[in-house]
Amino acid sequence: MVKQAIYRNHTFWLLLVVYFCLMMGLEYFGGDLKLAGYIYALEGHQWLLRKHWLTNDVLHDGGRWLNYIAVLSVLVITIFFTFKHKQYSSLARAWQGLTLSLIVSFVAVSYLKSITDIDCPWSLDLFGGDRPYLSLFANRSNSLPMAYCFPAGHASIGYAWVALFFMFREIKPAWRYYGLGIGMGFGLLFGFSQQLRGAHFLSHDVTTLFICLFSSYVIFKLLYPDEQTA
Repeated sequence: MVKQAIYRNHTFWLLLVVYFCLMMGLEYFGGDLKLAGYIYALEGHQWLLRKHWLTNDVLHDGGRWLNYIAVLSVLVITIFFTFKHKQYSSLARAWQGLTLSLIVSFVAVSYLKSITDIDCPWSLDLFGGDRPYLSLFANRSNSLPMAYCFPAGHASIGYAWVALFFMFREIKPAWRYYGLGIGMGFGLLFGFSQQLRGAHFLSHDVTTLFICLFSSYVIFKLLYPDEQTA
């Protein structure tokens, strides 16, 4: 059922094509290196904002704690509606979808980070580090230490909330684009702040966004199998 829905979903395939086009431009035609190099030069050929109070303390550490609070709140609300009277069953299902989407997005991004072995910009000799730049599918020497920078983990605590689009579409359709805006807004904020610190290339963020969108789509299609999701 879900597989058939994906095959029929024109928006999904369009987003997939856009993703691969972006990755080609960023990864194989040098877009990542050019953008990171431009930021690095603006910061005086150093990652000046790596430990800045705004990017590190507020947007990185503070953003992470904000996400913890938000996820815990969602979990409490989900449990509340799940064990309430049957009249809340529609709300329970929507909140369950949000909870599952967040968990799947976080776990998927974290797992991929653990196996892709891709360096952060700040680790590369091009940007003041001590490791060579390797493309996504290049063979990595065993002499190099493991790297955990692809896809972007911190951006996922923003982009995972695109699941709000799917939740609101089921219980409050007029709010669905507000939900999408929340996820996109925080994802862009956290993602760009990490790029300013030298923690990620743009392609890392783009991949995280697609993972979060796909995870949310699949979860809500499983919960609402009979609906024509766009």
